[in-house]
Amino acid sequence: MKRSLLLLPLLLLLAGCGDARETSVLSPVSAAALSGDAAGLHLTVETVWQDSAEGKATPQYLTAEAATIPNLFAAAANNVGGEFYFSHAQVFLVDEAAARQGLLPLAEYLCDENDARLSIRLAVARGATADEVLRAWAPSGEIPGIALGRMLSEGEKRGSGVDMPLFRFLNLLLSGPDVHTALPAVTVGTDGQ
Repeated sequence: MKRSLLLLPLLLLLAGCGDARETSVLSPVSAAALSGDAAGLHLTVETVWQDSAEGKATPQYLTAEAATIPNLFAAAANNVGGEFYFSHAQVFLVDEAAARQGLLPLAEYLCDENDARLSIRLAVARGATADEVLRAWAPSGEIPGIALGRMLSEGEKRGSGVDMPLFRFLNLLLSGPDVHTALPAVTVGTDGQ
């Protein structure tokens, strides 16, 4: 009897119960935006909430400011009162000012996140802050971050755009000082789309 009680914790760990997280404290992320200026870094996270099985999913935007990437994500998670769940994130936008500060800390942070997929698309917001581009109205009526991810994917398939998932970007970035990389640029049109 004592042996079976000693084996129970081991069996629970093997069954995957050791890293379980309460779903009520997880905020599913569909997209995120990073902006930088003289005051520091600004993060906008687009989370998706659905009130009922019949209800339409709606985006909510959470923002935070900090000087470093880890502190930025910690401040944003503190604002939501839980954890972000990046498994369904489609795109991570950065504006030109944040890109000039260097994207390696962001890429490393996303790689360290257990639920962030290496296939999340990276793109640069041009002519507007990353927050403004992320919140722009989607012409299809979709959630803006999901529509942006679809647009980037379709552009790559048609050959009119570059697809730069996190894993490819990080591979190029770490290949050496002579290797340069480019991210697709996204902007808000005159019609707000």
